[in-house]
Amino acid sequence: MGLCMAAAGPARAADLAPEAPATAVEAPAAESALQFHSPFGPCEMNCSATIYVGRYISTPMSDIFTKFNTAPWNWKTKDSTLVSGSFSREVLTYRDLWAFETELGVGKRFGDLHAAEAWGALYWRWKAFPWNDYLRTTVAVSTGLNWASKIDGIERDKASHTSHILHYLSPEITFGLPDNPHWDVVFRFHHRSGGKLSVFNRNSGGSQYQTVGLRYTW
Repeated sequence: MGLCMAAAGPARAADLAPEAPATAVEAPAAESALQFHSPFGPCEMNCSATIYVGRYISTPMSDIFTKFNTAPWNWKTKDSTLVSGSFSREVLTYRDLWAFETELGVGKRFGDLHAAEAWGALYWRWKAFPWNDYLRTTVAVSTGLNWASKIDGIERDKASHTSHILHYLSPEITFGLPDNPHWDVVFRFHHRSGGKLSVFNRNSGGSQYQTVGLRYTW
């Protein structure tokens, strides 16, 4: 009898011992599909440097991108070459579908045109294409301001009013290999003009180059 009570004593003590509070495990918050990236933060495969070169195109941009009535091999050119470089980085992304990028660039014209250029722009880029597992592809279009150091003759001949500062509208397409995400080939239609609204000193003229370049992303 005494042995039974002695054995039951520790058992009752164990039954009465307070249970340790359960530690609440919080599920990690779902990451937002829309992500803002500080333009002053470290680069995490969202910074790019591009160099490109191209020939002056005198065929109107509207014929090329709006009316679609002039094939690339029928574009008219003039004796001028643009050599340019730019730095860009993503500031807003939505999953792997699209991104907004800021860009700063400089360029120099050679040949019949001699002005230097500088610009700041905001690009919107679409990244999702069904063949990206075989050939990474993006398309992008910009809005921004472009400054030219002088008004070259070709721009002067296009309009009765001129402006050193014009709108920067430069669509581009890029291609890269899936196993090498750092490098892309870039085809950019580098275009500055006053546009149909002529908001820059009533100027509707400008200049444009079809360019090809190489981009490094880190």
